[in-house]
Amino acid sequence: MIRAVLYALERLWAGEVRPGSAWVDCSELLELGVVRRAWGCRGARAVGGVYSHRGPRRNNEDASLAAIAPEHFAAVAVADGVGGLRAGEVASYRAICVVLKSLAEAAGRLGVFSQRWFEELFNNAHEETVKSAGGGATTLSIAVYDLNAHILHVANVGDSVVYLTPDVLGGSAEGYRLLTTELDETYNASGRFVTQALGHKTYRGPHYKWYSLGGYEDVLKVIIAASDGVDDFIDRALYSELPRRFRECKSAGSLAKLLVCSAVARGGRDNATAAVLAILPTGT
Repeated sequence: MIRAVLYALERLWAGEVRPGSAWVDCSELLELGVVRRAWGCRGARAVGGVYSHRGPRRNNEDASLAAIAPEHFAAVAVADGVGGLRAGEVASYRAICVVLKSLAEAAGRLGVFSQRWFEELFNNAHEETVKSAGGGATTLSIAVYDLNAHILHVANVGDSVVYLTPDVLGGSAEGYRLLTTELDETYNASGRFVTQALGHKTYRGPHYKWYSLGGYEDVLKVIIAASDGVDDFIDRALYSELPRRFRECKSAGSLAKLLVCSAVARGGRDNATAAVLAILPTGT
């Protein structure tokens, strides 16, 4: 069983997903049991949550997901519909739905995560967006933590970000680290687009990295996926405070809300969305 919480199209869904993607219907997903205040989902050794705010915009074109397959993996993803194109909110929703399908399928298999797996996921999300979003396009950033191998997989297209705190990769029990590739120029792009986007002619394939976190099983780790509406406006020092704040509140959803509300309060001019995972220390 996989437990997931999804924000898309101004609505929040939380519940359990059976292994296998066949039953996940993007057109029906939001009718499977909408809940208004369930920010998080809980599972063995990990806690996840999402939060989103449209900010000063008239609509919210972001979508996000936190999903946990107990004793297997924990994942977060954020998609940010490209402004200036039609149906950005549909593009981001469709992309996140493909992520949920892929994770549901992966829940039944061990050792499935690899660069090839992520490339196939992103290609499928691109094709789904082209087919279903009516000309819309979206960024997509994903982080999957293998709870058994203690490997963190990160893939992205566009400028939504993934962070890890504390920066154990740098040998520190404090601080934070950006895990996604920095903003990159596209190939043969024209007009206002400066990054790749799913559903758009700029798409070439995801950036992919993996990080071994073996040896840090006893460290509380927080993984954040966020749209640029969060990352461009908050004081990024807030990322490094998240482990301490989680110990106080025990809620990944509260951390996601903290990031989003901080960005809005600091004058954010965009949709703001965060999906947060807390990977609990072994023995918790």
